[in-house]
Amino acid sequence: MTETLGAHDDGTDSDELAQVLEVSRQEYLRTFKRPTGNGNAHQSSSSDSEARLKQLDDEIADVERSIVDQQNLLRILESQRQELQREVSAAQTVSKNVSAGGSSGTACNYATQTFPWRQGMRDRMKRVFGIENFRLCQEAVCNANLDGRDIIVVMPTGGGKSLTYQLPALLSNGCTVVISPLVSLITDQIIHLEEAGVKAIMFTGSLNRADSAALYQRLDNLAASGFTVDPELDIKLCYVTPEKVSKSKMLISSLTKLYRSDKLVRIVIDEAHCVSQYGHDFRPDYKELSKLKELFPKVPIMGLSATCPPPVLKDMQRILRLKDVVSGYSAPQEGTVYFSSPLYRKNLHYSILPKPASADAVIKVMVDYILTKHASHTGIVYCFSKKETVATAQELYNKSNGKIKTGIYHSEVSPEDKQNLHHMWRNGQVQVVCATIAFGLGIDKGDVRFVIHHSLSKSLDGFYQESGRAGRDGNDADCVLFYRPQDGIRMLSLTTSDIGGKNRVYSMLRFAQDVKECRKILFAKYFSMSSNISIASWTTNDEEALTPCGHCDNCKRSPDTMAEMDVTLFAWRILKIAQAVQTLNGKVTLAKLATLVRGKGGGKFDAALGKGKRKARTEEVVDPEGVAGGVVPLSAEDTERLCVNLLTEGYLEAQFEQTPYSCNVYIATGDLAPRLLRFSSANIEAGKGLELKYFFPRKTTIKKRTSSRRKSATKVAQLAPESDFSEESDNNAGLALLVAKGKRRGNKCVAPDSEADESADEDDISDGSSDDWGWLHSMKTPPIADIGRPPAGTRSSKRLRRSDPVEDEVIMISSDSD
Repeated sequence: MTETLGAHDDGTDSDELAQVLEVSRQEYLRTFKRPTGNGNAHQSSSSDSEARLKQLDDEIADVERSIVDQQNLLRILESQRQELQREVSAAQTVSKNVSAGGSSGTACNYATQTFPWRQGMRDRMKRVFGIENFRLCQEAVCNANLDGRDIIVVMPTGGGKSLTYQLPALLSNGCTVVISPLVSLITDQIIHLEEAGVKAIMFTGSLNRADSAALYQRLDNLAASGFTVDPELDIKLCYVTPEKVSKSKMLISSLTKLYRSDKLVRIVIDEAHCVSQYGHDFRPDYKELSKLKELFPKVPIMGLSATCPPPVLKDMQRILRLKDVVSGYSAPQEGTVYFSSPLYRKNLHYSILPKPASADAVIKVMVDYILTKHASHTGIVYCFSKKETVATAQELYNKSNGKIKTGIYHSEVSPEDKQNLHHMWRNGQVQVVCATIAFGLGIDKGDVRFVIHHSLSKSLDGFYQESGRAGRDGNDADCVLFYRPQDGIRMLSLTTSDIGGKNRVYSMLRFAQDVKECRKILFAKYFSMSSNISIASWTTNDEEALTPCGHCDNCKRSPDTMAEMDVTLFAWRILKIAQAVQTLNGKVTLAKLATLVRGKGGGKFDAALGKGKRKARTEEVVDPEGVAGGVVPLSAEDTERLCVNLLTEGYLEAQFEQTPYSCNVYIATGDLAPRLLRFSSANIEAGKGLELKYFFPRKTTIKKRTSSRRKSATKVAQLAPESDFSEESDNNAGLALLVAKGKRRGNKCVAPDSEADESADEDDISDGSSDDWGWLHSMKTPPIADIGRPPAGTRSSKRLRRSDPVEDEVIMISSDSD
């Protein structure tokens, strides 16, 4: 070959070719170097190449994920900026919820215009209800009512909404139908009206066939009575549930007879926000009320609510087939007249108190609070479930040595017992009613001096309404929430089927965790941002909306009882450890995450091994030092508070795992996590980049932030001892939360006829604590070091039921069975 090439060339080309071949050979040897004589050289070099290729693929995938994370982060930050702009705008300008409508020459001001019924209405109000003067917009609403207008009224809880339709009903020739969501509300109203001598009836699912037939006959007799009505036949108010309206042909038949004889005066829909799926307490049967305008087009409709943001208002108009709203102070002849009142009630004093971990300790704290501040006052204690209600009532009586007389109210208490409880509570024989949220709507007891929430509400809207049942007489009253972070996780487990439910729980958690800003301002900002309700709704004659109230717990809090701490490094470590858990296919609850980041329990957690429906489980270990450069040196309680704060802000997220009988809640990194994780530990420790600060509610001697966050982290050991209320331990680290077994359709809890008193009828819900009454727990096998015995004195629900009953002191204790 060489000779052939040499015969045709001058040798230059072959030298160059030889050089190229030698370079190729050297490159080959450098890239695929192999020991001389190794027969597996090709296989080895191929494996090395494949390993390098996989490494590059992994790196590319990481970069792509990082790009996606950064894009998501940019979207979230832009959204937050827009929300902040809206908040600033809302604080500077008063938004108008309704159009003024009409010209001043033809518009009617229902508050100032004189009507022929004015004096008669005032006389009847004083004679029947014992009320001397109207409050808020009551008189204007009554005038519009008697003028035959469609009306929407938004008044705060305790503002006196019931008077705005009951008083006009007494002045009208015919029957006013009131659609109310709860039997408790209907029962209370009927009792109140009967005491005042007003003819009123009610249709509920508890009526037997004979009683229902008798009431239908009374309505039919009223329809056939002509213009002059025999006082014995007259029915001024007829209360029904939305379920009854949607399902009872007999009721619609009787109402049709009243309509044809011009005896159906008006239809009132209480808690009208339940019509809308955007409302915080949506009820499917309320949507069936859309047929009312079609069946009775000439009958005016009145919708009542304590909070009705623009989306709900618009939905309500559409479903109820109402015309566009117009102001009640400048109303043309057409349109639905709209009234609203200030939401702020300055006689209510809000406070959030630490809630102990054990059920027994919670009761002791509540007993001390009631006997110290309200020993002779009437109050309500709202509980989460029926079981919790029964146990709380029994233990309040026992732990107070009989000084606190308690009653029980929930959906399974019989109508007769409910009515008996109402009478005993009104008459002072029962001091404290322990109840689910069914109790209190529409109650006419003005001297309720305190409302205590034993557990977190599912929304700030609900908390506002429930707490508003205190102080209706205008005198001072206390509204107290006992809070611990685990209660928030417990509530999150119930939101999987609720539209916007998770965000509503987050808003409630932000309110509960805030130890700095005035409660009034927190309410105002929440309703302004979440519901677009004007901040001006919190303005009174005495002060502006954003002026601190001066009497809530945060306004009265001494500066030395809280500490502002730079928690950037702690938050970064929490996110890094949560990320490491996810990388190892692990899932952790809030309690477990708090345990891991504090370096407790040996860093052990459960992780999935493989895929498929029946995943094998394995135990993995995360080392805080190796993963995040150290532990979070906070108490268990403060660590959980910080985790909840990161959860509500989007740095962490709640993930739900539905089982046939439960919904487990796990904590993972959220969409905002890259905002912090994009910085290195060195930058975080040096105080560079993003800064996160948080107020902790206890005395501290923490020094101000130095140039290094690592230095500030070492100062946390100087925190004063935890609150006397704190009994947190690491023993509950392995618990996952459950949605209770019970009456359910799919994942939704079903309440019996119109008794939607617990949007979850959950009697057996765990909150991650091993010592709560009768709650079920789904236990991941925790590390041996994390397993502890229940505290001494802990009582299970079965032990509670075996204890000796207290006769005639705790009213209507139901014998819930497992």
